Amino acid sequence: MKNLSLCVVLLATVVLAGIRVHYLKWDTPQVAHVLTWDAFGYYLDLPGLFIYGDVEKLEWLPGILEKYRPTGSLYQVSELPNGNWVMKYLLGLSILYAPFFFIGHGVAGWLGYAQDGFSAPYALAICFGALAYAFLGLLLLRLVLRRFFSEPVAALVLLLTGLATNYVQYAAVDSAMTHGFLFSIYALALWLIVRWHETPGLRLAFFIGLVIGLACITRPTEGVMLFLPLLWQKEGLDKRRFFRQQPAHLGWAVAGGFLGILPQLLYWKTVTGGWIYDVGSKFLFFRPHWQVLAGWEKGWFVYTPVALLLVAGLLFLRPYPFRKAVLTFSLLNVWIIIAWADWRYGASYSCRALVQSYPVWALALGAVLTKVWASRLKRLLLPLAAFLVYVNLFQIGQYNRTILHYNDMNRAYYRAIFLNPNPGPLDMSLLDTDEIIRDRGAFQQKQILRWDSMVVINKAGRSKSVFREGDIRQLEGYDAGREQWLYLEAQVKSDWGAFDTWLTAGLTLGERRKRTACRMENGISAPQAWNTVAFYFRLAPGFDGGRFAFFAETNSVQDIRIRQVRLILLERKMN
Repeated sequence: MKNLSLCVVLLATVVLAGIRVHYLKWDTPQVAHVLTWDAFGYYLDLPGLFIYGDVEKLEWLPGILEKYRPTGSLYQVSELPNGNWVMKYLLGLSILYAPFFFIGHGVAGWLGYAQDGFSAPYALAICFGALAYAFLGLLLLRLVLRRFFSEPVAALVLLLTGLATNYVQYAAVDSAMTHGFLFSIYALALWLIVRWHETPGLRLAFFIGLVIGLACITRPTEGVMLFLPLLWQKEGLDKRRFFRQQPAHLGWAVAGGFLGILPQLLYWKTVTGGWIYDVGSKFLFFRPHWQVLAGWEKGWFVYTPVALLLVAGLLFLRPYPFRKAVLTFSLLNVWIIIAWADWRYGASYSCRALVQSYPVWALALGAVLTKVWASRLKRLLLPLAAFLVYVNLFQIGQYNRTILHYNDMNRAYYRAIFLNPNPGPLDMSLLDTDEIIRDRGAFQQKQILRWDSMVVINKAGRSKSVFREGDIRQLEGYDAGREQWLYLEAQVKSDWGAFDTWLTAGLTLGERRKRTACRMENGISAPQAWNTVAFYFRLAPGFDGGRFAFFAETNSVQDIRIRQVRLILLERKMN
């Protein structure tokens, strides 16, 4: 099929748009919950400059914080000794936002919304602008791929890159973050680099520099992009000799790069008085965090398994002119990402810092798929691609319900929820404990304690409710010489989520302690409804004569209602 890869681009864009619409929240002031937290910081320059005319004192900001509550704390800006406020985040993303910001501003005035930079038309314009960038980025990536790979392979690469990676989350849901926009910038850079190597031109050299400069004032670590044009090869082209003979190409590229970063320099000079400002990022290059790639919390290989194919592709680059460029870039980029001090990258799905570089990784993916396409394994590619897309979209659905947790994943919990459409309370308990009874039939019930009346914690400052406390031997049926467990269960209800609220069991004997605190708000909790919380707690040996406590506690500012509390003592049956 001649235009199969174009059809895949259209399909991916439609799927991304469908996901975007699915997650709109029409009952909230902004409808699209995107101009929040980090994205709020990236966006501030636009309303500050074009609506309020104030990017120094930010006197308009308290009103926006009060009205829209876009962030839990104002970490996005810092006060300077000169009385000005400086943005923590660079303004490259604001430049990319700009066309859609102006569209949102015009629509807000036309429909009678507040033209304050944060009402619904602005948020919708930004998130649908992200889809426009996604479409453009995939189109450009298609042009690059078709220079080197067959139509079927290019189509498979686009399908896997566009729908089997965490790019989906950052193009269609958390779409005001840098990653989806930079994905398209990388695709544009690759297309310009390919064009320059086909027919070197001063205009192309200038735009390569400009695009890299813009990427650098979006995320400074994207400076690693420089290795792509420098190490890209072309048969018969000796770059050193070429640049010695025609230095204007380098001159124009440097001029483009300078123009790309100039807006950031001017902003810093205006606000801080200096041309450079340290935004405070910290890297540990000699102590990299390998769990970024393979850890259960957010490991790239775990939650984006197609990444294994991307890395495998680095072994098959020899026939291609981009071999040195892609290999060098990929290794350096990964090292930079796993060396950042905040290795979790905040609340995120998989390794979000790698999303923008997927156009480069797509070249490696094309190399390995070309090899497989020419072998007897070809027939496995379509089923494998379909499975990887399904797993990714399923898990992104779980992530946005907080079933796949944004920060607290572990192996046992992931095993319990993997492709599980209906995880239960005991599955959810594995976020906080690794103790689980897989075969309840192997145990007999020794005792059941019940508290049916409702209690309320944090009512009038009461943050704790004790259901049982005392000597462990007071538990009827307790036998220190047998394998015994407790099953603990309660129903919980709150107005807006029982966050920072725990159902807790503990054993204490002298300095020895064992404690399990199971959260009462999780990914299967329904708002303003009674939700079941349950977990197992093994009565560990060595605590005979110690004290046992079973209680609920909260740090939440709202009232948490608890009822139908159960404590069941279980003992393994004799063979």
